Formats: sequence, C-alpha cells, structure tokens
Amino acid sequence: MTAIGKARRMSRLFRKCSGRMLCLPIDHGLMVGPVAGVADPGPLLDIAVSAGVDALIVTPGMLSRYHKRFEGGPAVILRVDQTTMWRTGSATGYKDTHTRQILTVEEAVEMGAEAVITYLFTCNNDPAEETACFRICADVARDARRFGLVHVIEAMAAKGGFARADDPELVALNCRMAGELGADIIKTDWCGKEGFSRVASESLAPVAVAGGAAQGDEAELFDFASQAIESGASGLIFGRNVFQRDDASRVLRHLGSLVHGGARA
Repeated sequence: MTAIGKARRMSRLFRKCSGRMLCLPIDHGLMVGPVAGVADPGPLLDIAVSAGVDALIVTPGMLSRYHKRFEGGPAVILRVDQTTMWRTGSATGYKDTHTRQILTVEEAVEMGAEAVITYLFTCNNDPAEETACFRICADVARDARRFGLVHVIEAMAAKGGFARADDPELVALNCRMAGELGADIIKTDWCGKEGFSRVASESLAPVAVAGGAAQGDEAELFDFASQAIESGASGLIFGRNVFQRDDASRVLRHLGSLVHGGARA
C-alpha cells in the first residue's frame, strides 16, 4: 500500500504533460537566517502559487505558519535536516560541515507533506561529516519507504571541502550514491551539458538541477534552464536565481514554459 502512496505523491511533483518539475526552494532561512527576497516569505509564496510552480521546498516552521497560503497548490517538499555548510567561510561558519536531522518522516506525514528532502554532502575535510549525511539519508530513505513519502536527496560536494562542486565525475558519483541509497528524486549541481547528460543517463532516479546564486541577466538564466532540460534534467530547483530578481513572477512563468511547454530561451 505504501508503494501506491509514493506513486501518487510522485505524480503531484511531476507534471503529467511533460514528466518534469519546476520547484521553488525557500528553505534558506533554516541554514543561514534571513535572505534577501524571502525574508518575508508570504508574498513569495503567493507569487509561486499564482505562477503555477509544481513544488515548494519549505521548512517545518514555514509550513506550520503559511500552509493556508498554498493549500490546493504546489506539492510540499519538507526539509527534515539542517546544515552549517552554507555558512562555511562566513563569520558564523565552522571549519567543516555539520549536518543533523531535525524532523522525522512520520512528522512530515502528519504535516501533510508529499515529500521530504535531505542533504548528502561528500568530500568534507572531516570524513565523519560525510558519514553523518549518509546515516541521515539512509534513515530517512527507510522511513520514506515505510510511510510512502517521496524522498529527495540533495547530493553535492561540501563547500570548503577538497573537491569542486561542478566536477562532472564527482556529480556523477554523488548522484549514483544517492540513487543507491534509495532517493526517489535527486537535486544536484550543474556540471555542463556534456557532463550532466552523462549524469542523467546513469542516475537511478530523476535528477533536478540546482539554480545556485542569482547570476547574470534573465536571458542567461533562461539559457541555463534550457541547457539543463536539453541535457536530461527532470526538473529545475531554482531559488535565489529566481526570487532575488526584479520580477520573480515573470521569471517563474517563463521557466515553467521552458520546463513544461517546450519554449526556447
């Protein structure tokens, strides 16, 4: 019966017409505090619903406070872990990544989430930190199978670690390991058209591209999105590269047409 539940939840994430997903992550505050563009998440949530995004990545606190703003709208991917990785190199950062689970899969079910998401950071300076991520992912994957929730694994090289995040060989390694752990969907870094095409073809689960920081103008963003889809990406998970632009609504609508409608950049 849980297989039926997981299949139904997967269908809420990927649009039937294209088999792909446009997702807006707004879980940044749990990692780094207030962020420009989402310091007050309410207006952005309204924009996302109006633009017709397929899914949102949110935190437990955000879902508790704002769930009525997107009821009947995008699917919910609930963040169930927290990391210091994105603070590396800042005044509040540590020398290495530290990641911990903050919510159980059962609690995510009780909150009505379609999916949960966890980090899988590799190539940390301290191998114990990579081990911690593997343990969290394995525990969550087991419980996601038990409860029929979709499990998204965000598989990336650790910031401040000993490897380049956009190295195609490393991206392929990370995605394959995430799939072997049981990920239903994988979020990872872009590594160029040729490299990502290989990653997508060898992955055991659909692979979505992370958007990263806001860079370049909108034309460059749309070209990036088009390349990702043409290279086999099953979805775009774009946050700051969307909500830190002047017109997030227009950007989301055009990204949606690129992901689902076959529009060109």
